[in-house]
Amino acid sequence: MRYVVARRLGKRGEGLGNEILPWAKGMIASEVLDATLIGPSWGLNKRKYHRNFQTSRLDFLLEDALVRLPHNRFTERDYIESGEVDFGAAIEWWAAKHGLLRKKHFIVTVDGMYGGYASIHNARPFLWAKLLNSRNAISNVYRIASTLDRRKLFVAVHMRVGGDFVKVSEGESARGRFNVFIPGEWYLHTCQALVNELGDSVQFHFFTDRGGPEFDEAVRRFNPGQLRDPGLTECSDLVLMAQADLRICSISSYSLVASFLSSGPYIWYEPQLSLVNGLYSLWGMEERQLHTDSSTQISRALMEKAKLGSHWESELRGYPMATGDIVPPGLVTQLRRMLLMNDRRTNLLEFGCLPTWIRRDGESKSA
Repeated sequence: MRYVVARRLGKRGEGLGNEILPWAKGMIASEVLDATLIGPSWGLNKRKYHRNFQTSRLDFLLEDALVRLPHNRFTERDYIESGEVDFGAAIEWWAAKHGLLRKKHFIVTVDGMYGGYASIHNARPFLWAKLLNSRNAISNVYRIASTLDRRKLFVAVHMRVGGDFVKVSEGESARGRFNVFIPGEWYLHTCQALVNELGDSVQFHFFTDRGGPEFDEAVRRFNPGQLRDPGLTECSDLVLMAQADLRICSISSYSLVASFLSSGPYIWYEPQLSLVNGLYSLWGMEERQLHTDSSTQISRALMEKAKLGSHWESELRGYPMATGDIVPPGLVTQLRRMLLMNDRRTNLLEFGCLPTWIRRDGESKSA
């Protein structure tokens, strides 16, 4: 038998946003190696994810037993040595190096958050499937989605206010730091700035790990009809956030995963981003990203050439905002384009019509 073990983070596992990475790596490795995927186990997780994914509370026994047997561990060093960004390509290179594909029986372990979201891009359908098939996810998503007005933009706001998040002291910089608490006024300002630009064509839904004064005030101002629904789960919230037209993020892996699963834009808290020579980055100060051949440095070479008013301005995925900023004009352009694209009157599939001038025949092209 061939097994790939996606190891949980830590002894008991971590939050869903963190565990997504080793889970996705395990899926990719199991496909490349034609192996059975085991883990990450949920039974010991204090957040009780075993209820969401309907797994045994004893699932950790198999994961732990397999890693005690002779096995091949794929490490961050192996990933870096492969020279690949895509995790599947890295695993394939490593497996060829060790002759694994010629063997009938082996155990391979993968773990960690190295490589980031760029490495697991091809695992998105797998993650969507797991989330949508989790406990009550479909009914939860439908219950919220059915209250939304399709003629308006859906903005998901993730306010992380609990756990191990810390407040930055006055005069202290948040740049490059994670698990940082974002002040409530930033969320209020960002939502109001969107309303100022888009008026009644924008609608909000607020997500949080727990309630609080900042969360309650945001709901009161921008979605007073929103009720707390105890039936919602971490999985259904994540699906809803990923389906939104725009995400206003907290500084958390949960917001990151929602934006990773989505194909739309997101707003990030500007004071947290690393800033070097006029360019923002989220991970750019990591040692690996300082190398000239890293993804960050390749992006830097591209963005240094981008000019204000170029096509890039309205085609970005992430947009930084600080308290007091207006919504970046490029994002406004992108959102207005979404409004037009979301209008079902122009959709042939939904009984819409199109003008004939859309089409250009070969003769008119050559004229």
